[in-house]
Amino acid sequence: MKQIAELIGLEADRAAEAALARGGELERSGAVQLVRFSPSLITAEVDDGAAYVEFRVVDGVLCWYCTCAEGRGGALCAHCVATARSVRRRTDRKASPGASSPTASASTARITL
Repeated sequence: MKQIAELIGLEADRAAEAALARGGELERSGAVQLVRFSPSLITAEVDDGAAYVEFRVVDGVLCWYCTCAEGRGGALCAHCVATARSVRRRTDRKASPGASSPTASASTARITL
């Protein structure tokens, strides 16, 4: 089974250009605080408007949620991208080079409340 960090990174790479740019700014500024980091659940608080982000793997499918308006609408928002980049930075040191992986689109879904 894929690690949650790998699924998050793959999905974040597919985000809208504006979300990628703003998410990068947020991550570089230190605005992301990872609250919980487990094999199937990652939660974070993002200082930009105090957004709460959650990534969860359910039955092998990545689901996400953010409290911002864009995130509640189903988009992978800048807060999700910032969290994904923070997770990627944290896990890159442990990653093994040369490992291949399929695209995340077949393994992703948005958390609906």
